[in-house]
Amino acid sequence: MKICHYNNRQAGVVVGDKVVNFGDNLIKAKLARQGYTMLEIIDALANNPAAMQIARDATQSSSGGIDLNSVKLLAPIPRPGAIYCAGSNYADHALEMSRLHNRPVEPDPHTQGLKPWHFIKSSQSVAAPGDTIDITSASKTMDWEVELAAVIGRPAKNVSIEKALDYVAGYTICNDLSARDMGRRPHISDTSPFKPDWTSHKSFDGS
Repeated sequence: MKICHYNNRQAGVVVGDKVVNFGDNLIKAKLARQGYTMLEIIDALANNPAAMQIARDATQSSSGGIDLNSVKLLAPIPRPGAIYCAGSNYADHALEMSRLHNRPVEPDPHTQGLKPWHFIKSSQSVAAPGDTIDITSASKTMDWEVELAAVIGRPAKNVSIEKALDYVAGYTICNDLSARDMGRRPHISDTSPFKPDWTSHKSFDGS
């Protein structure tokens, strides 16, 4: 099922080249309030079988749907509570960065029994599909990486690997922009723990 967020904060299901609105039907069924957010839609789908049935019904037919090309797609979750990004999670990218900085290739941390490490992007970094991002004022060496994003659909903490997917509501695409020339603070010793600047590097508007 492909859920989208479009136009004036409406929720829909993509069926072929059509978008079928189902957020209004959830409101009529009192499964989401007026002025709903996508997080409330996800909560309704996760916790109410009737809401899921409404969404499934929408996928059966594009009747009453509107042309996908005629809508303005919004970010699936415009203001997420947090965006956790797993660092160095692709072997090819880790190799690329080692070459770029003329460093020896480090062993895969998974083979050493190490836990993954993460950085955080702010909710201000979220952009909608097709948005124009002003990168020239932020950086002269902008990098981009296509990522798979997992949307966590219910509160989770200290979840085991075996149960992790029970908390995933769905998946979307993320374009992780990085201001490479802002990743390391100038005039700071290379050995200083304060040399890296992950905020400027990774969490600017639209990143």
